[in-house]
Formats: sequence, structure tokens, C-alpha cells
Amino acid sequence: MTRTERRAFFDRVFADVCEGPGRLPANLRKAAATGAALLGAAAQALTLRIREAAHLVTDADVEAARAEGLDDDQLYELAVATSLGESRRRLDAVARALKEGR
Repeated sequence: MTRTERRAFFDRVFADVCEGPGRLPANLRKAAATGAALLGAAAQALTLRIREAAHLVTDADVEAARAEGLDDDQLYELAVATSLGESRRRLDAVARALKEGR
């Protein structure tokens, strides 16, 4: 699989996660993926923690987002969208660096 084919596959997965059917509304999945501030404060903090240091997410982080009305399925979708969004941001940074010859 070429780099272009891998990127096209990733972009399809990203679109499916952010725009496909789900328990969390698509606009909130997109917000989680892009870091847009459409989420409640605790859910926004959870997405930031996932982006910056996923290994530091605690039960308290999840419980706070749950207290904003998110159920387990929605929290899962939030985490997946956030992770893919951060992956995409980092992939884009690498692609730019390679293009610039760094």
C-alpha cells in the first residue's frame, strides 16, 4: 500500500467516525476531532487530556464527562474521534515536514 493509499484509507476512516451514524451527534464528534469548543467543560477537558497525554486519563475525568450527560457509548465515540483527530494533526505535521525536506 502506497503512502497515498494509506492516507486515503485514513481519511475514509476519519470521515466515517466523524460523519457516520453514532450515539454522539456528528457535530460533537467533529468538534472532538478538531478541538473545537462545542463540548461541555468536562468533555472538552477529557478530549484535551486524550490529545496531550492519553495515558493520564483517569476515572474522574470520565466520570466528570459522564456527569454532563454522556453515556458510555458516547464517551467511546468521543475518545475515538479525539484520538483520530490528534493522529490526523500529527500525520499532517509529518507530511508537511517531509514536503519541506526537514
